[in-house]
Amino acid sequence: MLVGVLASGLGAGCVESAVRTAPFRVRPDAPEAGKLAGPFNGRVVDATTHAPVAGALVYGAWTLERGTALPEPAGSREFVGSTDANGGYAIPELASIPKGTRVTEFTVLVYKRGYIAYRSDRRFNDLGIRLDFAQKDNQVLLDRWRSDLSHARHLRFVGSGTAVAALTQWELADASAELDGKRAPGSEDVRPGRGEGQYVVAAQLLTDTDIKARTKYDGGFETGPLSDEPDTATYSSQHFKALGRPETWDVAIRLWRLEPGKAQERYEELGTQLPGTVEKDDIGSRSFVALENDIRGVGFLDAPRGVVVLLTCGTNQCSSADDAVALANIVYGRIKALLPVTGGGK
Repeated sequence: MLVGVLASGLGAGCVESAVRTAPFRVRPDAPEAGKLAGPFNGRVVDATTHAPVAGALVYGAWTLERGTALPEPAGSREFVGSTDANGGYAIPELASIPKGTRVTEFTVLVYKRGYIAYRSDRRFNDLGIRLDFAQKDNQVLLDRWRSDLSHARHLRFVGSGTAVAALTQWELADASAELDGKRAPGSEDVRPGRGEGQYVVAAQLLTDTDIKARTKYDGGFETGPLSDEPDTATYSSQHFKALGRPETWDVAIRLWRLEPGKAQERYEELGTQLPGTVEKDDIGSRSFVALENDIRGVGFLDAPRGVVVLLTCGTNQCSSADDAVALANIVYGRIKALLPVTGGGK
């Protein structure tokens, strides 16, 4: 279950007479209003693949006020936690509040690097009011971060809070550059595949079930984009981080979608950059296997589609090169299904 740090005032026994009617429903399919005091629960998933997003920050905040004719702020209460391996979260009910005060608002923020943040009260794309939040059984769909988006705008949307500030440090440099006029977010839609057919991201190409079926791994994974760079028009990634294990149990996919000539160049660059590379040509148009310390690599080029893929797998997870090649073949099969080629291409 979700591991949380609870500020004073969380637990059972809230005085309902001191709480306003919530603007959200108790459940997604119920007409009844929820309770601002809680408790709350839900699940966070990747908006593209619907795979669970583990390890995302879950930040809940209650706003208090006092007075009637001239109400004034009376502080707040907070909850800080994270999603579990299945993407689940649970926020306990707000306990007793100071006499003479009442709860006026409650908001939830879900934040993880590589994704656009979720707020229970507002949408990021147009800052409009969110109407689909529910107290219980709530579903949070996290869209992946794209390089055309503004970090400055995103930080304003996310808001403040000690836990939030600690996780958003990586955005500050880009946000400052935007405000200084040194970096302007692109105006084009840079999601992989836009204007070139089906929208594909690396997370659609392999699942934790695929990995476990091949390697017999019995643990869990935290999944999400790699932290090296966001999805762009030409790049997407997915990281399967083994929970409680070293990186030799991890699996990662990097996907490039390029013009045919550029795809060939990218493939050849990978072949020269990675140590222990051996050309195999048994996946796609060209392929290789590589080994660097305890990390196996399999790269392949799909020339008709302009796709290059690099799959890496730790030697504890992929005990042989055949394991890594088998996973790469699953990826290639998904690419062919998602991006059919006409005119005789494979």
